[in-house]
Amino acid sequence: MGSTLKAKKILLVAGMTTLGLLVTLVVYVYFSAIQALQDFSFFSKAVLHPRISAKEKYDAEPVPGIKKVSLFIPCADGSKMHAWLFKKPGADKLMIVNHGAGGNLIGRTYIAKAATKANCSSLLYDYRGYARSTGDYNLDTILEDGLTVYDYARKDLGYPAEKIILCGESIGSAVAAQTAAARPCAGVLILCGVSQLTVAIRKIFPMSWIIPDSSFAKTKIDNPTTFKSVHVPVLFIHGRLDEQVPFESSQANFAAASEPKKIVLLPGCGHDDLGVFDGELFQKSISDFVESLK
Repeated sequence: MGSTLKAKKILLVAGMTTLGLLVTLVVYVYFSAIQALQDFSFFSKAVLHPRISAKEKYDAEPVPGIKKVSLFIPCADGSKMHAWLFKKPGADKLMIVNHGAGGNLIGRTYIAKAATKANCSSLLYDYRGYARSTGDYNLDTILEDGLTVYDYARKDLGYPAEKIILCGESIGSAVAAQTAAARPCAGVLILCGVSQLTVAIRKIFPMSWIIPDSSFAKTKIDNPTTFKSVHVPVLFIHGRLDEQVPFESSQANFAAASEPKKIVLLPGCGHDDLGVFDGELFQKSISDFVESLK
């Protein structure tokens, strides 16, 4: 009998010790995560994912009938951003494409193809620190890069403000929106745009709901607020099946934006397959938007 009670006590103590260690571990991980997310550099690296592609992809001509022009756009800090210009003969408008958080400009040639079909030239570029671009990147520098590329299009490529369309994909929506708030342009095209960064992060990592907003590093990305300062036509396109950035983000941006504005929700698209599914609606929406800017 005594030995049985002693064994039970040992098991109870062991269980309580194990529980205490688990609680301590959970608390440690939780506060370590909060501390890491408050570090702006770490937070930027966690969100932004540049990648360089194989050489043969850079050698390819991805837009049928249009030979790309490879450019390097100088930055104030001495860095250079790699860009591709697809100049369509007879087209007087230029679409500047500010891409999303991952990969590089090669994955955004679908936008250049859509722009070409809409009778519009396009300029794709990689943020500083991405792929063949030099320098470093974070959530603030990509916003600066949007202004640099816009100014290059005006001064070096010779496009007047009323002929420039700013396109933002995913987190690039913030780049396009803030550029449009600071510089004149013809219109803004937003593809699967984020609203606030925490909304997208919580969609991708559901466990992050236990972390309060105040624990995330402060960024300048707040699209609903920014769109209140944008006073040109805006077209929002989003996939209803988007599992990375919920389409409600575009609805929030749309609600905040000034008229004229339009939102198109593609029923068969997710985050990375715009133009693959619902291709006709995707193209028509962009073509009609570009045409309306006349």
